Amino acid sequence: MAVGLGLAMGVTGAASASVDSGSQAVFAAAADFWYLHSTYNSRAECEDAAQLYIWPNNPGGADDYECRSEGRRWGLWLGFLS
Repeated sequence: MAVGLGLAMGVTGAASASVDSGSQAVFAAAADFWYLHSTYNSRAECEDAAQLYIWPNNPGGADDYECRSEGRRWGLWLGFLS
Protein backbone atom coordinates (compact mmCIF):
# COMPACT_ATOMS: atom_id res chain seq x y z
CA MET A 1 0.00 0.00 0.00
CA ALA A 2 1.52 3.32 -1.02
CA VAL A 3 1.44 6.45 1.07
CA GLY A 4 -0.41 9.40 -0.43
CA LEU A 5 2.43 11.85 0.08
CA GLY A 6 0.78 14.52 -2.04
CA LEU A 7 -2.46 14.62 -0.03
CA ALA A 8 -1.60 17.56 2.19
CA MET A 9 -0.77 20.84 0.53
CA GLY A 10 -0.08 24.13 2.28
CA VAL A 11 1.60 22.44 5.19
CA THR A 12 2.32 24.65 8.18
CA GLY A 13 4.63 22.24 10.00
CA ALA A 14 4.58 19.14 12.14
CA ALA A 15 3.95 19.32 15.85
CA SER A 16 6.67 18.26 18.21
CA ALA A 17 6.11 14.99 20.03
CA SER A 18 5.98 14.27 23.72
CA VAL A 19 5.20 11.01 25.49
CA ASP A 20 2.53 10.49 28.15
CA SER A 21 2.69 8.13 31.14
CA GLY A 22 1.54 5.18 29.01
CA SER A 23 4.40 5.66 26.50
CA GLN A 24 1.87 7.02 24.03
CA ALA A 25 2.92 9.84 21.72
CA VAL A 26 1.03 13.07 22.34
CA PHE A 27 0.95 16.05 19.97
CA ALA A 28 -0.05 19.67 20.27
CA ALA A 29 -1.66 19.89 16.83
CA ALA A 30 -4.56 17.71 15.68
CA ALA A 31 -4.75 16.36 12.15
CA ASP A 32 -8.03 16.05 10.28
CA PHE A 33 -7.20 12.64 8.80
CA TRP A 34 -5.01 9.83 10.20
CA TYR A 35 -3.53 7.02 8.11
CA LEU A 36 -1.79 3.89 9.45
CA HIS A 37 1.38 3.71 7.38
CA SER A 38 3.36 0.81 8.87
CA THR A 39 4.43 -0.89 12.11
CA TYR A 40 7.81 -1.20 13.83
CA ASN A 41 9.40 -3.23 16.61
CA SER A 42 10.21 -0.20 18.78
CA ARG A 43 9.01 3.35 19.32
CA ALA A 44 12.47 4.64 18.34
CA GLU A 45 12.27 2.85 14.97
CA CYS A 46 8.79 4.26 14.44
CA GLU A 47 9.86 7.83 15.23
CA ASP A 48 12.93 7.54 13.01
CA ALA A 49 10.82 6.28 10.10
CA ALA A 50 8.27 9.07 10.59
CA GLN A 51 10.91 11.68 9.78
CA LEU A 52 10.94 10.46 6.17
CA TYR A 53 7.24 11.20 5.71
CA ILE A 54 6.64 14.53 7.46
CA TRP A 55 7.21 18.13 6.51
CA PRO A 56 9.82 19.68 6.15
CA ASN A 57 11.81 16.53 5.29
CA ASN A 58 9.10 15.61 2.80
CA PRO A 59 7.44 18.71 1.33
CA GLY A 60 3.82 17.81 0.57
CA GLY A 61 4.01 14.92 3.03
CA ALA A 62 2.24 14.38 6.33
CA ASP A 63 1.59 17.28 8.68
CA ASP A 64 1.93 15.23 11.85
CA TYR A 65 2.60 11.71 13.09
CA GLU A 66 1.92 9.47 16.04
CA CYS A 67 3.67 6.29 17.10
CA ARG A 68 0.97 4.25 18.81
CA SER A 69 1.55 1.12 20.83
CA GLU A 70 -0.26 -1.74 19.07
CA GLY A 71 0.32 -4.95 20.96
CA ARG A 72 4.03 -5.68 20.86
CA ARG A 73 4.69 -3.32 17.95
CA TRP A 74 4.41 0.41 17.24
CA GLY A 75 2.11 1.72 14.53
CA LEU A 76 3.21 4.78 12.55
CA TRP A 77 0.12 6.93 12.01
CA LEU A 78 0.53 9.86 9.62
CA GLY A 79 -1.74 12.87 10.09
CA PHE A 80 -2.91 15.26 7.40
CA LEU A 81 -4.65 18.62 7.68
CA SER A 82 -7.42 19.37 5.21
